[in-house]
Amino acid sequence: MNRDRLLRCFEKELPGVAAHAPYMRYRQEFEQFYAEQQRRPAAVAIHFYQKDANWQFILIERSTYNGQHSGQIAFPGGKPEPNDPHLEFTARRESFEEIGIPLHLGQHIKTLSNVWIPVSGFEVSPFVFLHKGVPRLQPDPREVQQIFSIAISDLLKEECCIQKDIHIPGGAILKDHPCFELQDKIVWGATALILNELKMLLKEL
Repeated sequence: MNRDRLLRCFEKELPGVAAHAPYMRYRQEFEQFYAEQQRRPAAVAIHFYQKDANWQFILIERSTYNGQHSGQIAFPGGKPEPNDPHLEFTARRESFEEIGIPLHLGQHIKTLSNVWIPVSGFEVSPFVFLHKGVPRLQPDPREVQQIFSIAISDLLKEECCIQKDIHIPGGAILKDHPCFELQDKIVWGATALILNELKMLLKEL
């Protein structure tokens, strides 16, 4: 698969609502409860690169801390700082701080559909970056427990889409929640919604 073919996948119209639809039944209660909450902007970065003829992207396992997203599998990212000129810069800055990718590396090729995270109030913009080479990665131990490189071919396997009971902070359980299983890690929540849109864009590869 060459670079041009990958780029063509991101020329397609975003599936948006269709990609997020499988998760709506599980999110409705939270969305209704937090409906009046002010939404705060945030950004994540989806870094693609080619290694040994395989296209891959990066996920991280967040460090354990006292917060809603402790230990979760996610894309590098976070909220904007006061001096950030725009959210694309936020995605790049957070990638540098969390996994060591310099701000100037990676061509921005697409911004995926926003995803609202009711429990934390963030509305996340996912920025897709394409790299010419394999980026050197250095996790920040305060924020990142582990870095994963996920092959597109693994994301496109139907068996990576599973349903599982998810235990969330506060003791609640999301029964039979749709999620992804990648490298023996369970990916759910906003990251799963982003992954599902990504999968729909890439499924013709």
